[in-house]
Amino acid sequence: TGVLNLSLLAPGVTQSGGMGYGIGPSIGGQRPTNNSFNIDGVDNNRHDVTGPTSLVPNDAVAEFSLLQNMFSPEFGGASGGIFNTVVKTGTNELHGSVYEYLNNRNLNAMDSKSSVAGFTSNPRFDYNRFGGTVGGPVMKNKLFYFANYEYAPLGQASTPGSPIEAPTSAGYDQLASLPGVSQTNLGVLKQYLAPAATATGTLTVAGASIPVGQVPVSGPFWVNRQNLVGAVDWNISSKDQLRGRYIYNRYTGIDTAAQLPIFFTSIPDNRHVLTLSEFHTFSPSLFNEFRLSYSRKNNNYPVGNFNFPGLDQFPNLTFDDLNLQMGPDPNAPQGYIQGIAQATDNITKTKGRHTFKAGYQIQDTIASNSFIQRSRGDY
Repeated sequence: TGVLNLSLLAPGVTQSGGMGYGIGPSIGGQRPTNNSFNIDGVDNNRHDVTGPTSLVPNDAVAEFSLLQNMFSPEFGGASGGIFNTVVKTGTNELHGSVYEYLNNRNLNAMDSKSSVAGFTSNPRFDYNRFGGTVGGPVMKNKLFYFANYEYAPLGQASTPGSPIEAPTSAGYDQLASLPGVSQTNLGVLKQYLAPAATATGTLTVAGASIPVGQVPVSGPFWVNRQNLVGAVDWNISSKDQLRGRYIYNRYTGIDTAAQLPIFFTSIPDNRHVLTLSEFHTFSPSLFNEFRLSYSRKNNNYPVGNFNFPGLDQFPNLTFDDLNLQMGPDPNAPQGYIQGIAQATDNITKTKGRHTFKAGYQIQDTIASNSFIQRSRGDY
């Protein structure tokens, strides 16, 4: 969650714990689903589940603020916390940085419970987050730029699922000789389920005892993240400022919902945010802020290119006697695409000891969710 963790330093803010789903902490005892997120003052919320659409890397954040209650007029739509992240900008001097955060299994102490259980080393957990920033002037005192790129690969040891069973080689031969057995379906079973090395029991199929044994299953687990931030700031005059921001998050993980690792597929998740802000000072007591933004999120769970003879898709197959689910993720394919176009304007007038603020927000949201349970067939 990056800089969102800073909010835990504020009173009335706690970790979400058992408060319910959502991203971010619990504000005033409320669920995280009541939170709202902004980048440079524009909406950055997902509409499928509560949370930010895009994330700003820590090294690209200039300022972070949390509003808990008594919101200004331009904020709303949430009764929890309002989280706003401000992106860095360039200055009159050229500055840059290179960084790396490293968390490695070989650098961590052994957990006492693991030691008592007889383990002599930590399970795999290799996480690197490295990148760089650069910022400076295009025209001194007038036009500035800032950029940040970050790559964060994570490799973990997978958690083995419950033991499954498979026919031994002799068991497969017996199944092939049984009358009425589909050789096509049996061929698919043999293609994806290796025979057990030794028999630990038998199953009765068409009156015959088929030797079966346990087959260990352990698959990979990894996540790769890439983040890109670009910022341009133009001081047009003493009364006008123009700011542009572009944020890109590329997330590639692995869908481990299938039981057999051969059916694991990669999960593409791409997110974009583009903002343009204009600030105009009419007088020392009259100020206007205008913002345009567009954000897009595209997340898919594909099923891969697996063929089943006679069918247009590989179905979801469950073998209760073998404690086996065969095929891709039972809930795939599915996906979510969200696009939000937004325009906001706020004008602030100060008169004596009073401050008046007014404005508007126009938002067009298109969110399409594709999911039909067991659409590939369930057998």
